[in-house]
Amino acid sequence: MGNTQQSMRAPSQNSKEKEEDPSFTCEICIEPLPHKMKFKNKNICAHPFCLDCIAKYIEVKVEDHITEVKCPGLNCKKLLDPLSCRPILSPQLFEKWCDVLCDSAVQKFDRVYCPFTDCSTLILNECKDNIRKTKCPNCKKFFCFNCKCPWHAGVQCGENVEVRDGNDILFAKLVERKKWTRCPSCNYCVELLTGCLNVKCRCGTSFCHGCGRKRSNYLCWCKRSLGNGHNLLVITVLIIPLVLGLILLTVLTRSIENKLSHRM
Repeated sequence: MGNTQQSMRAPSQNSKEKEEDPSFTCEICIEPLPHKMKFKNKNICAHPFCLDCIAKYIEVKVEDHITEVKCPGLNCKKLLDPLSCRPILSPQLFEKWCDVLCDSAVQKFDRVYCPFTDCSTLILNECKDNIRKTKCPNCKKFFCFNCKCPWHAGVQCGENVEVRDGNDILFAKLVERKKWTRCPSCNYCVELLTGCLNVKCRCGTSFCHGCGRKRSNYLCWCKRSLGNGHNLLVITVLIIPLVLGLILLTVLTRSIENKLSHRM
C-alpha cells in the first residue's frame, strides 16, 4: 500500500510542476523554452519572447539611438519598460539606454551650458520664455541665456563688452538697477515712473517699456506688459466686451437661422 500511495503521489507532483512551469515558443528565435525564460513587459503586453532575444533587440535599438523601444510583436505599439528590462541587460547597456533617454528629453528644451569654466553646468529653459539674465543653479553666477556669455548689465547682446571702460560698466549697472529701457531706435535710456508701459522716446519712437520692442498698436503682449495693471484694465474694458459681443452675435445668428429653417 505504501508503494502504491507513493506512486500515486508522484504523478500528481509532476503534473503540478508542469502547470507551474509550462513551456513556450519564442517568436524571435522559434525555440521552445521554459516559462521562466519568458520576458514580462510589466504586464503591458504579453507576447512570447525569451529574455536573450529581448536583450539583443534592445541592444540594437540603443546602438541606433532609438529612445522609445517598441515591443517587437507584430503590430504591437506598446513600449518596453526600461525598469522591467534592467535585470536582463548589462550595466553598461542599461546606462547607455538611460543616457539616450536623457539626451532625448533635453533636446526638447532650449539649453545652454554655464559659460564659467569652473562650472559648465547644463541649464534648461523649461518655461520656454524669452529669457536673458539667468542665475546658474550650481555656481550662483549670472549669465546671459541668449548669447551664452557672463551677464553684461545694460549692454545689448552682440556688443563688444571688452572695449568699454569702467564708466560704461558702471552706467550699465545703473541702467539695470533703475530698470531703465533703451529706445530701440536711438538707444537712449528711458525711465518709467508710473502709468502704462507704452512710452514714446524723444526721437518719436513708440515702444514697450517692458520688452523694449517697437509698437505698432497700443497693446503689447509681452509678459511684463500683460502684468501691468493699466494694460489689464484696458483688456478688461475693451477686449472682454468685444468677445462677449461676438458670442452674443453668434447666438442671435444661429437663433434666426433656426427660426427661418422651421418656417420653410
